[in-house]
Amino acid sequence: MSKTNPYLDKLIEEANQLGKDWEELFSGKFEVKEIFNLIATLVRLAEAIITAPQSGADKHQLVRDAFNWFDQKYKLLDRVDDLIPLPFFIEPWDGPVIRKVVDFLISQAVSAMNLTIWKPEKPAVV
Repeated sequence: MSKTNPYLDKLIEEANQLGKDWEELFSGKFEVKEIFNLIATLVRLAEAIITAPQSGADKHQLVRDAFNWFDQKYKLLDRVDDLIPLPFFIEPWDGPVIRKVVDFLISQAVSAMNLTIWKPEKPAVV
C-alpha cells in the first residue's frame, strides 16, 4: 500500500488490468512516444479514480507518483536520456530537464482532460 498517495495502488492495479504487458512494452526498442502513451493512459486512469472536478492538483500528483513508479521499475527516463546524445559537459543537466518536461506534459494532459470532461454546461436558450 502506498503511503504517499492513497490512490496510487488503485491506479497501478487498474493499469495492470488494462491487459498491457508493461515488461514487453518497455523492453527492446524504446521510443519517446511510449512516454506520451504512458502519460495519456495514467491521466485517463486518474480521471476514472478521482472524480471530483476541482481535483486537478490531486490528479497531477497521482499521475506523477504513478509515472515515478513506472520509471523506478523500468528506468524510463534513463532510456529517454540515452536517446539524446549530448556533449559530456552538458550531460549532467539533461536528466533534471527531462524530468521537468515530463512533469510539464503531465500537467498539460491533466489540464486538457479536466477541460474536456468537466467543462461547464452551457445555459439553455429560452
